[in-house]
Amino acid sequence: MVEPDDVGSILLDAARLIGEGEIVVFGSAALAFWLPDAPRTRDVDVWCDPPDRGDAVQALMGELSWYHDKNDAYVEVWGPETFAAPKTWRERAKTLTDEAVPGVRLVVPHPHDVLIAKLERWEAADQDHGKRILAAHPLTLEGLDELAAATRYRGQGMDPGRRRAFEAHLADLRRWLMR
Repeated sequence: MVEPDDVGSILLDAARLIGEGEIVVFGSAALAFWLPDAPRTRDVDVWCDPPDRGDAVQALMGELSWYHDKNDAYVEVWGPETFAAPKTWRERAKTLTDEAVPGVRLVVPHPHDVLIAKLERWEAADQDHGKRILAAHPLTLEGLDELAAATRYRGQGMDPGRRRAFEAHLADLRRWLMR
């Protein structure tokens, strides 16, 4: 398991591997940069730009790699389509750099965008993360509706089953906010 305090050093190791470009950390690991009570996570989900730079990260830091064995932590490299956040998520994201690797930008989505991206699945761990997010970063119903309206779940071409799951879990989250 990855402790919140370890996420930054794991991403710095990934940045050293890519040398130049951008790493977007999303999912639960992103919460380590925003929440005082960030959750532990199974892995660190990222995508890299340029995409081919992620190959080295996946090979050397992925599940069952030497890095995983040594640090009890691993990195999953995905494509940007995996992060189902509102289209406007970059407007709210933090962009960080480290002087040790000045050619790499680390982009960390806002917790509300992570929350929206978790709604399709919305398993017990996602719900726990949602409670932590809302405790640290309250959200109004209007704000939730605005974020949901900007997702691909509300656009053309979305698989109907995925859309139904998102909308059902969004309704659950709306009920939470109304309490």
